[in-house]
Amino acid sequence: MSEKIKISIIVGTRPNLIKVSPLVRKIKEDESIDMQFINTGQHYDYELDEIFIKELNIPKPVFLNVGSGTQGKQTGEALIKIEKELIEFKPDVSVVIGDTNSTLAGALASTKLHIPVAHIEAGLRSFDRKMPEEINRIVVDHISDILFVPTENAVKNLKNEGIGDEKIFFVHDISVDACLQNYEIAKKSEILKKMNINNNFVLVTLHRQENVDNKENLCNILDALLEISKGKGVVFPIHPRTLKNLKAFGIFEKYSENLRFIKPLGYFDFLKLIGSSSCIVTDSGGVQKEALILKTPCVTARTTTEWTETTDMNANVLVGTDKEKIIEEVSRRSSKEFHEFMEKTENPYGDGKTSERILRNIKNMALLKKYR
Repeated sequence: MSEKIKISIIVGTRPNLIKVSPLVRKIKEDESIDMQFINTGQHYDYELDEIFIKELNIPKPVFLNVGSGTQGKQTGEALIKIEKELIEFKPDVSVVIGDTNSTLAGALASTKLHIPVAHIEAGLRSFDRKMPEEINRIVVDHISDILFVPTENAVKNLKNEGIGDEKIFFVHDISVDACLQNYEIAKKSEILKKMNINNNFVLVTLHRQENVDNKENLCNILDALLEISKGKGVVFPIHPRTLKNLKAFGIFEKYSENLRFIKPLGYFDFLKLIGSSSCIVTDSGGVQKEALILKTPCVTARTTTEWTETTDMNANVLVGTDKEKIIEEVSRRSSKEFHEFMEKTENPYGDGKTSERILRNIKNMALLKKYR
């Protein structure tokens, strides 16, 4: 029997854990592969990680407990710890996903050890270099050996930066796999009944540092939500970072009286809320896409997006932290007419078979390295 292919999968955040889960499940089922699954834990919280691992039916990863910190500290800690794991495992290929500090650390550690790197979600650009994620995307794309690209716009971005065609693989978006595979299960969730809410509610997620680390920006968004809450429910599964800052700024009580802050949810309950809400207010790239896939209108509290297809199709709108724009767009997009428009939109991100295409190409890449 031939020696197994060795593949390392490196993640660091809950959204990337979810997105990579269809690929991890396929690798787990493939007897020709020995997998190392690493979670740096850059924003670790039991309810944001352990619950999802169980629900998604994926192996428990090697947990590195990097934790929060400055950009340099977090990236450096992850780099040191990932390097140690890679040296011990000696993979044929490392796979990173997205644009986090863990993505950057995984790509750097692998490249310096001469391990080929595959980057899932390559080529995305917001063209806002003030975002740490944008810097991570650019660096990772330029040091990776194979780029799994989710959109035609992302292909163009890479070519415009001088990256050769031989590295670019247009495979569509792995998030569609995760969303479609799990939404049928999510429909059975009783979260609406447990929370005693109907479909007339706005779902909110906020976690990006430009929003939640800045008191003025955070208050602008929350003041808009207070106004919206006079006409409909506001359900806000609160990220640990956001909760910490609300308390540090001394404003938690002011907003918790009228906004429904709840603990982080399991993935299936959260998908159920996305599919059931009248509108979503978010600063998450992943939620922007999931909203489109599930045909829920989206209002994004950012001035740029890497998922430009959502705004091109008018399924999503960028409002920054402008209070009046948030109120206006939530009202407009919650209407019956706008929901009828959303029902006619077509998902531009793929057919739910992206993980199959990615795995096929990763195995080819690993075999080339092993036997060249």
